[in-house]
Amino acid sequence: MSKIIIEDVVLVYVEFPNSNPEQDLYELEELIATAQGKIVLKCSQKREFVDPKTVVGKGKLEEIKNAIELLDEKPEVIIFSCNLSSTQRSLLRKELNCDIIDRIDLILDIFALRATSAEGKKQVELAQISYNLATKPDGDFSRQGAGIGTRGPGETKIETNKRTARNKIHRLKQELAEIERHRDTSRKKRTDNGIFTVALVGYTNAGKSTLFNRLTDSKIYADDKLFATLDTTVRKLPLPCGIEVLLCDTVGFINDLPHTLLNAFKSTLEETVRADLILNVCDISDANVSNHISVTENTLMELNAAAPIIRVYNKCDKLKGTEALSDILNDTKTTGLFVSALSGKNIDVLLDTISRSVLSCYTNVKLSVKHDSTAKIIALLNKYNAHFDVVYSEDGATINATLSRKYINLFADYIVF
Repeated sequence: MSKIIIEDVVLVYVEFPNSNPEQDLYELEELIATAQGKIVLKCSQKREFVDPKTVVGKGKLEEIKNAIELLDEKPEVIIFSCNLSSTQRSLLRKELNCDIIDRIDLILDIFALRATSAEGKKQVELAQISYNLATKPDGDFSRQGAGIGTRGPGETKIETNKRTARNKIHRLKQELAEIERHRDTSRKKRTDNGIFTVALVGYTNAGKSTLFNRLTDSKIYADDKLFATLDTTVRKLPLPCGIEVLLCDTVGFINDLPHTLLNAFKSTLEETVRADLILNVCDISDANVSNHISVTENTLMELNAAAPIIRVYNKCDKLKGTEALSDILNDTKTTGLFVSALSGKNIDVLLDTISRSVLSCYTNVKLSVKHDSTAKIIALLNKYNAHFDVVYSEDGATINATLSRKYINLFADYIVF
């Protein structure tokens, strides 16, 4: 196993009138730690708007420069909390004599670290190159690196000019389109078979993967880190009502999720868009849970996800006392289902809740079938994921089935009222 290298990082936080400094800084610090960085200097500046050249203004830039010179060792990278243009990057690098990246570079870097599947790596690489083309100086396309903001998921050579980068974007889009065609085939097969799909979504590090493992008895990677998992995982989930559904674990969301990432991961997020039910997993122990819920559900709106949403307040075992719980409920202006994916608390209640949602889309029917049609009807019921039992008699078979309402017409001739 290769040794993890911790890089010294300078964080420059730019506070605007609508900013939430406490939440923003906490999240940035978590992102930097996830990217294997250590903050050795933190600078902040209140601004009405970004300076078009220096971001923070000449005076503050000089102050940052002097503070860096007082450090025992030169930092590997300086991270700005706001998005940077190519002009700003060039000037800042020249003035501060250090690699300069922004928050989106940082998120993309974490995605590069986390991507494991071929599709995930291609998606991250596409997002990185697209963002580099839009925001980085031409000279960056001939630079190589191995630190925060320069990592890539498996590249062996950095492109040396923008034309090569655009060609690579075109090729990556073609390869991802081919992967998406295969995904569509599998998805269509599931849809044709009438399999009910439940998607786990939520803010990053809310515990989606831990909950997925608890519900499906799986062992996918889960960790107390931002964006611990990127790749969509699908498993069968048998419910107490006897119906089997598919449960999908998807990539986590974050405030101001870059559109380059939303676009790159569009095919992966299709599992959420096409789901029959969405579980919005929220970390109820997080002081910013209200904002996290808004970010997740606004992103779902952007993706045009139309399925019913159940809010699942995870990590309830971390709450201290009923007063804290009351404050959270008042803040979120809603009630929800409280669970602990880690301890298993209320998981049975969650399964019953999912069952009720699934059953609302199903109906119980009694079918009377002649012997010569029994095999055909049973095959159809299996195809459309019905739950049924068969009683044979001299005249044929009586079948009691729980069936998705949208397939009732296929069995209309056999229904006994």
